[in-house]
This record gives sequence, structure tokens and C-alpha cells, in this order.
Amino acid sequence: MILAEILRLNSASRARAYAGEVLVLRQVPSALALCARFSLLLRGAGSTFDVDASETPFEQREDLCQTFELDEEVGVLFREVFREAGVEGGGTYWDRPRLRIQQSGCGVDDVANSKLFGHGKFSSTLPPHRDTWASNIMQQLNWWMPLEEIDEGRTMCFYPELFDRAVPNTSTGWDLDELRARRKRGLPYPQLPELDHEGVAKDPLVSELMRPKYVRPLVGVRPGDVVVFSGAHLHSSVVNTTGLTRYSCEIRSVDARDLRKGIGAPNVDGEAARVPLHWFRNVDNQKLKLTAA
Repeated sequence: MILAEILRLNSASRARAYAGEVLVLRQVPSALALCARFSLLLRGAGSTFDVDASETPFEQREDLCQTFELDEEVGVLFREVFREAGVEGGGTYWDRPRLRIQQSGCGVDDVANSKLFGHGKFSSTLPPHRDTWASNIMQQLNWWMPLEEIDEGRTMCFYPELFDRAVPNTSTGWDLDELRARRKRGLPYPQLPELDHEGVAKDPLVSELMRPKYVRPLVGVRPGDVVVFSGAHLHSSVVNTTGLTRYSCEIRSVDARDLRKGIGAPNVDGEAARVPLHWFRNVDNQKLKLTAA
């Protein structure tokens, strides 16, 4: 995957991301500190987590994810990543940090059932999807960071030829609020919209462009690098068979000014009924709104 190196995420670089470029900020000090903090949580005193095990019990993985995501220092460092990237806190909204633990040989997550993987919160190997099939917010940017070294066999990948081409999917009728309501009642619900495999099979061009020769794994990034891309990109996890675990973290952001101006990535195939703006909050814990603040 060709990466476009940037020094700051400003309106010009956001526009590049909305057009399909995958951006990278190199060796961000706070991202390096985030890696160090994660290593301490993973290997520090009292930790019993087997770093490269292939079948760690789910409860242990869930505990590590929750520890990382709720850690006060981790929260501070994520805010510092945004600041060092030149992002203004007041006009920028985000969801929450996520830790991904992808063990070797784990296969692809069953995203059709949110009762798995801690009600969908702790997924590790996601199938091809656009985040915007769920969020319906075309200004969404994904921030992705490897916490330890990665390689071509344990990373994520993109389908760049399908960035601006409609792909059959199950976003019609999917609803974030319904997902949350079902979780509370312990009922299954799709964790996220995914490919409509029957529809894809009937579309020769889409089927062709999903073949391995068109798929671009994310390589050339190291711990401390921050990758930023549009949530409208079709992307997935590379199925890990390396014998080593992939550790990465991510967060999503929305620039409120771009949202209100209608500046964003193209929506070529998203059909979710709602736009769940309340998914995102700013540094002052205010919910995202379409109206001016």
C-alpha cells in the first residue's frame, strides 16, 4: 500500500484522506510513549499474559483490552497524539480507543453475531468492510497504530480499487442503537455491516477486484507511526498465520467543520438508515451535532 507521509493533519490532508489516500505520521513521540505504556501493561509486574500464545483464553484477552482502553495514561496519550498531529480538540470528535489482539490461527471473526468477542467489542480479525457502512459519517477518519512490530502476515489490508465503487453489503437496516439495545439484553445482532457475499458473487468486476492481486497489505509502518485513512475505505484484517500475535490500537475521529460543510469521502454504497452522531464526542465530552456549536 502506498503511504503518503504528512507532518500534520490539517484541512488539506483531510481532503487527501477523503479522496482515498492513506496517510502516515512518522515516529510521533506520544505514539511511541503509547507503545511503551502498552508494553508495560502487557509485560509488567503481575502480568500473566502469554505474549505470543495462539489460544489465550478470551477472558484474558478481554481483560487486557479493557485495562488498556480504560487506562488513564492511555487516554492522555491518545489526546497527545491528536495534539501532535495538529488536530484541534474543540472541533474534533472521536469515539474511544480500541486495543486489537490478533493471535495466530484465530480465523476471521463471526461479525454476524455480536454475542461473540465480548459483544463485538474485542474483535481481532475483521472481514472486508467500510466503517462508514455503520457510522454513515463520511467525514470519519480512522487512526491505526501498531503497538509492536508487524509484518505482511499480521497487519491490515486495503482494497483500493473499490474505494469509489459500489460493493454489495448488508448496511441496509443496520442500526447502532439496535446493536446496543440487543447487547444489553444478551441478544445476537450483527456487530457491523459486512459484504453481501451473494451480491458480490453476482458482480464480476467487484469479484475480480477483491482477488489477492488487488489487495494491498499495510506494511512499512513501525511502532510510533500513526496511519490515518478514511472510514470509507474497504479494508480488513490480514488473516494471521505467522505464529506471532499482532497488537495494534485504533481510534476514529470526525471533524465537525467538514461535517457541517458536507466535505467528506464519497458514499458509494452505504445504506444504513441512521447517522449515529452520538457515537462521537469531543474533548469536553460534548456529543457531535450537525448544527453549529
